[in-house]
Amino acid sequence: MTLFFTLNHLSAQTIINNDPDVNNRVYLRTGIEPATMLTLGYERKFDVGFLNQNIVGFAEFGSSVANFSNNDFKVGGILPVFEKGKFKIVNNLNVSAGSMSAKNFDSKRFAAADEVAFGIYGAKRFVAFTAEYENILLNKIEHSDFYKETYFEDAVDGWYKGAGGRFQLGIEGGVTVKKKLDAHLEIKLPFTEKFNSYRGSPMHVNLGIAYRF
Repeated sequence: MTLFFTLNHLSAQTIINNDPDVNNRVYLRTGIEPATMLTLGYERKFDVGFLNQNIVGFAEFGSSVANFSNNDFKVGGILPVFEKGKFKIVNNLNVSAGSMSAKNFDSKRFAAADEVAFGIYGAKRFVAFTAEYENILLNKIEHSDFYKETYFEDAVDGWYKGAGGRFQLGIEGGVTVKKKLDAHLEIKLPFTEKFNSYRGSPMHVNLGIAYRF
């Protein structure tokens, strides 16, 4: 179903690698995944003493531009798991909840995802390769009267086990201007769990801007 694949992704460009006095970031992102999405998000950096490391927590809300009933809310954390010079491996673990309204049904879904980015992170720019897996854990389906009258009158509404997951492989890059403004571009290729392509956009593209403070 379209909802399963209209999910947004946080970039590996975060405030982890910024001025130590900067702890917050707000961002706006738009792109095709495969629907045209618009996402607003917020990041907050935390010092985790026992890890001797900073972690960035985030929350974001995205909506389809064509239909605001199709939306997605996500929370998660971003943590560098390996660093050597400018080379970093950054992990992004998150959970999300989404809704979609269509002619045949209304749907809600809950998912969990993990993305790993391998890249070069400088003070003002970065480039990274990414690999992500997302699993749809649970769905709630409510069939419309039109669907029941036209196709299957005994269709059962309710909660269903998730319809599996997907992989995404991609590349992303970004620049920071005057230590405050970020610009970010990401391109990803989605696959099913069996590494088959699926209907919809064969490529996901996002462009984002952000302000650090």
